[in-house]
Amino acid sequence: MSAVQSERRWTIAKEDRDGTAELAHALGVPRIAAHLLMVRGIHTLEQAGHFLNPAVEHLSDPFRLTDMDAAVARLEAARDRDERVLVFGDYDVDGISGTAVLLNALRRFGIEHCDYAMPSRLVEGYGLGPDHVREANDNGVNLIVTVDNGINARDAATAAAWSGVDLVITDHHELEGDLPQARAVLNPKREVEGHPAKDLCGAAVAFKLACALTDTMDDLDLVALGTVADIVPLRGENRALAALGLAQMSRAPRVGLARLADAASVKVEDITAERVAFQLAPRINAAGRLGDGAVAVELLLTDSHADAKRIAAQLSVANDERRRIEKTIFEQAEDQLGAAREPAQRSIVLASRAWHPGVVGIVASRLLDRYHCPVVLVAIDEDGVGRGSARCRAGFNMADALAACRQHLIRFGGHAAAAGLAIAEDNVEAFKDAFEELARERLPDKEALPALEIDALVALSELDPQLLGALERLQPFGAMNPAPLLCSHGVTVLPNSYRELRGGHVRLALRQGGAILTAVAFRMADTVTRELCARPLDVAFTPQFNTWRGETTIQLVLKDVRAA
Repeated sequence: MSAVQSERRWTIAKEDRDGTAELAHALGVPRIAAHLLMVRGIHTLEQAGHFLNPAVEHLSDPFRLTDMDAAVARLEAARDRDERVLVFGDYDVDGISGTAVLLNALRRFGIEHCDYAMPSRLVEGYGLGPDHVREANDNGVNLIVTVDNGINARDAATAAAWSGVDLVITDHHELEGDLPQARAVLNPKREVEGHPAKDLCGAAVAFKLACALTDTMDDLDLVALGTVADIVPLRGENRALAALGLAQMSRAPRVGLARLADAASVKVEDITAERVAFQLAPRINAAGRLGDGAVAVELLLTDSHADAKRIAAQLSVANDERRRIEKTIFEQAEDQLGAAREPAQRSIVLASRAWHPGVVGIVASRLLDRYHCPVVLVAIDEDGVGRGSARCRAGFNMADALAACRQHLIRFGGHAAAAGLAIAEDNVEAFKDAFEELARERLPDKEALPALEIDALVALSELDPQLLGALERLQPFGAMNPAPLLCSHGVTVLPNSYRELRGGHVRLALRQGGAILTAVAFRMADTVTRELCARPLDVAFTPQFNTWRGETTIQLVLKDVRAA
């Protein structure tokens, strides 16, 4: 295997020595832990208390969301009039978990005739459409409540108004144009900057409505599932929701999540945001990516161990198939790029009739990790219509970029970091050129893009159980609160410790002075080579506790290496 030299530029966060020392003393934590809090914007004892000890008291009043009064009033009327209510959710983890949250709440609220539906990703695509409204009307539905979709469903809203079906929208995506016609529109993007609920995911918006209806805080585990999976910032209220929900999940796991954890070989009592993101969420997502997301809703709603075990096994099979498809698309995308990629290119736009529309988003994320620039992948169907997924990082707003290229698109929507789109095959090249021109305007020099933002420079001797215990309190990790990334300079690899493992992983032992720690580099065998490890290294890593056969040690998970 040929070596691939790391091209990332390391930047180390500056330290406020006086502020760090003061906060470390006040909290009774190691200096590095206090520095990491400062890097995350935590400067006072009160802020640190909220950050380190998430509590239900940190959640805002649901009635602070615009239109909450109207939404509750309409659902009260539906209950009093014994109307039929349909919860219409999205097919990703956020929409699936939010659908389960709201359906449970409506039943507890006393609405007897309530059901749920969601579109097929492969046949219908994202969101509530006029056909869904007409079908609901034919089935006697009086009120549709959306979850994680609907904010731009103006055609569906018009169809609802014409057919006499009322509409309540709960969503968190960006609004494009005027608000759709509805009895209430709950969307934190409507709120002013600084609103505590501004960055909620779709499941959390549904949870706010559930709290307003029932005056209880049930199903926090499902809210955590959606919050972690949708990669919203784990700060403020999102951090509290994720932490409280993960604690509930580990303490009293619902049947469906327990069996899903079993299928993923995860101990649910030791659940973390990382395990949700990489073990549980992909299995739930696989249902909607390859078929019908409703089966995952049933997993979250069932009380039957037998049904939960059966559905969990079904989702694991779907996830294995998703991985196979993902690998094929990634390899084909790399082949398309090939020598055609110019060194100064600021974006990647690729399309193929051979690709699966439910998987291109995952591959787009992998290409983003590899090339550090905005990525759009489009799967084109036999009718010449492409459905694409777009991914980018901070510094480039994907939702705004697609809006600027709207003349080439059939439709689009999403967030700053991730979005979806539909496009005619004939327009792909024109879109590609327009998108690249926009990327050149809005992104800095190419050399500045692949930066590795490191929290602190440390000596290996500083990595002791007390420090790692303090770092564990920074969990849950995710967007805007990543796992601590540290670096050490001038370490050496112990002779004969280098082992290349199946899957492209590498295990080795690092020495610095008198300190020796084991390290693992996942899927980095092409970077962390024997040749490189024969000389002194600078290493960037996340430290963690590792328990094997009853013994707990400190292990470094390498993120990047370079010659010292």
